[in-house]
Amino acid sequence: MTRRYDSRKRRQAAEQTRQDIVRAALKLHWEGITEFEPLAREAGCSLPTLRKHFPNKEALFRVCTRTFAGTLILPDLAALGAIGDPTRRLEQSIDELCRIHEAMFGFAWLAAHQRRASPILAAEMRAYDGLADAIAEIIAPAGSPGAATVRGLLDFLTYRALRRSGGLSPDEAREAMMALLHPLVAPGNSSTCSTEPLRRAERYDDP
Repeated sequence: MTRRYDSRKRRQAAEQTRQDIVRAALKLHWEGITEFEPLAREAGCSLPTLRKHFPNKEALFRVCTRTFAGTLILPDLAALGAIGDPTRRLEQSIDELCRIHEAMFGFAWLAAHQRRASPILAAEMRAYDGLADAIAEIIAPAGSPGAATVRGLLDFLTYRALRRSGGLSPDEAREAMMALLHPLVAPGNSSTCSTEPLRRAERYDDP
């Protein structure tokens, strides 16, 4: 009896392998590992199979950034900008940005190192920087006293230094950023911020 070829099962197996590769890549990319050999081992497939699905790192970065972006809940910039009280606006803005910093912790470090060699990661970091720019504009609009310092303190590298070099927990890092930023926010400025940052910030869309 002739055995029938089941193309559906073959497609399902191929899709499962692809998903296994992406999951393995997200895990290893968090650790700063991008080489295909350890990735194939982690995914439980051969190197030729991996290259069949993803012929180069850029192809894999494209899928991984899209997959990871789908797990992020981005801050509501318009809602943050509409908070009238500057202290509460600062607190909630820092809460939201630190949440993203923590979620991006390993991936941002990888992207920061490889952005010059990867257009995909360069675009991702531009979007990430755009989000920090928008939060900074909400807290201290451009031209206001301390605006440049505020932006520097909001940067991912500042957060990472507090977490890694300072040995702080996520909550402690957030409190440290609050303590540093609070004196820079004019206490008498209770006006509602412009919604311009919402238009300026880049989202985590496909590069």
